Amino acid sequence: MKEERPLGAGRRSSYAAHPFAFEILDSMRRQGISLRELCRLSGLDPSFFSKVLGGKRNPPSDEDALRRLARVLSLDARWLIVCAGRIPSEWESMSRDKLVFSRVASVVAGNQPTQSPPPRLQEARARPPARAAASGLKAPGLPAPQRFRAGSSLSEELL
Repeated sequence: MKEERPLGAGRRSSYAAHPFAFEILDSMRRQGISLRELCRLSGLDPSFFSKVLGGKRNPPSDEDALRRLARVLSLDARWLIVCAGRIPSEWESMSRDKLVFSRVASVVAGNQPTQSPPPRLQEARARPPARAAASGLKAPGLPAPQRFRAGSSLSEELL
């Protein structure tokens, strides 16, 4: 029976050059799992995945495969997907909302997000909601109830 040695043992390699490979290899070492066992449990081809970890191939592009890997290795699936250079499907709304995207891009770039809301939102906050103003309803010590404005995006209301 062929003895499996740890991936990268006894040879110089660039396994840690890619964050995806580093995360996978680090988890494999911590859990004592071999490449063949990982591939068997996650449904990946060992030959292909060895090349991925060796930097000769790109990480899998299939989100389901990345999620299976994360589950087997007890990793956060979103983190592993990002390490593979992909955007998790649950973050898709970020690509549709420019305000949310610009805030995230600002944080990622190391800039502090602006502390004040955009001018349109400041104006909207300065006006009392129509229903609360008309009815005069307001609980003591609490701000007047607010409703989402028609045509506004969720990010404008939340930010």
